[in-house]
Amino acid sequence: MIEGKSGEGEALMRGQARPEKLPNQVVRDIEALYRQAHDALGPVRFEWVHDGQRAWIVQLHRGAVQSTNKMLVPGQAVRWRKFDVADGLERLREALGTIEPGEGLLLSGAVGLTSHVADVIRRAGVPTRIVA
Repeated sequence: MIEGKSGEGEALMRGQARPEKLPNQVVRDIEALYRQAHDALGPVRFEWVHDGQRAWIVQLHRGAVQSTNKMLVPGQAVRWRKFDVADGLERLREALGTIEPGEGLLLSGAVGLTSHVADVIRRAGVPTRIVA
């Protein structure tokens, strides 16, 4: 999964903007970086930037994720709590801190699978679905 946007990527990472269609050359450059990192380290995920000439890894993590465009964290819940990512990362962290056993999250808003929003939720291990 390759996600990004032109210009500063902070809004994407914070869940304030959706991923954009990227130029083919940018996608090819990111795919080449992924192959190099994967060949050297095994399953990886990373944050990247592209300066118009070359792609750069700015943060690298070993291991793969199981997220899809409808599910960030697999699992079932007895109760689902709604959360709009437009409320921001701090409110998300607060909400995750009050999740009770058996609860899961239903996310709405600009959710990028590679965003900080997604990473925070995956770290919490709370079953999470993405809703329209």
